[in-house]
Amino acid sequence: MLDLYKLHIFSTVVQEGSFSAAAGRLFMTQSGVSQHIRELESSLGRQLFQRGWRGVRLTSHGEILNQYAGEIFALVAKAEYALTDIEQLSSGRVSLGATPGIGIYLAPDWVQGFRARYPQLTVALQTGVTTEIVGEVLAGRLELGFVEGEPAEGQARLASLVLDEIEQQVVVGSRHPFCAQQQVRLDDLRQQPLIVRQAKSQSRVWLERVLRQHDIEPLIGAEFDNLESMKRAVSVGQCAAVMPAYVVQAEVEQGLLHLLPLEGRPLTRSLKLVWDATSHFSPIASAFLGEMSTRYPALGPLLGQMNA
Repeated sequence: MLDLYKLHIFSTVVQEGSFSAAAGRLFMTQSGVSQHIRELESSLGRQLFQRGWRGVRLTSHGEILNQYAGEIFALVAKAEYALTDIEQLSSGRVSLGATPGIGIYLAPDWVQGFRARYPQLTVALQTGVTTEIVGEVLAGRLELGFVEGEPAEGQARLASLVLDEIEQQVVVGSRHPFCAQQQVRLDDLRQQPLIVRQAKSQSRVWLERVLRQHDIEPLIGAEFDNLESMKRAVSVGQCAAVMPAYVVQAEVEQGLLHLLPLEGRPLTRSLKLVWDATSHFSPIASAFLGEMSTRYPALGPLLGQMNA
């Protein structure tokens, strides 16, 4: 009979492409992974991998097992979802990752809404830039990721779903010449000193790319590695920043900052859910997304498809 634990190790080797990478993801030694694969091959009487110095590749028999492994783990996930009563669990945990703006200003409301219904369950939230969150999701250390950045192309295992389109607006302090205006044009940012994120951050790269597409060369007044410092710098100076409204909502209500829509809404970014396409949502993760679906209706069809 197939050992599900060994089958899981086999699937991880397939996904990672080498015993060493699979060992790192599974928190095992490479020799331990190799031993389990040898035992699996011995129990089946078939060679599953062709070993090479660049990694491993599936044999024809390995391809067959990999296809069945996907079906087996999908069936296990469906059985777990069908039989788990979330409200009766005494404990449980879901691990999430989010880019800074989402993690600081949106995710706390999501978490509290979930825990109001399931107070016995734990939500573990990790923040990082888009590449970090995607890497942790694909490494199996995070079950769900929420990003506004653009994940790198060519990551076949990464699945994503756009939850919302977030308008980016101009933020200024009370000393700024734009302060009395109701809205601004994108061209008004020409020669306008900007407070921006650090170099190579996704939001910085995105903003500079979009401005240059409109023949606007960004004039960088200062750069910070966190949004709170950016807001403080804008509030006490005469530089502007480009941010979504949810980041500055409290300061706008207090009169510390002013939010100016851009004419024609030329700057928008997508709020995305990302996950490993080869995995299946756990019952707790599904429940978390179910609570979020009232805010983001795009989640409804996905949950129906994943748990059908």
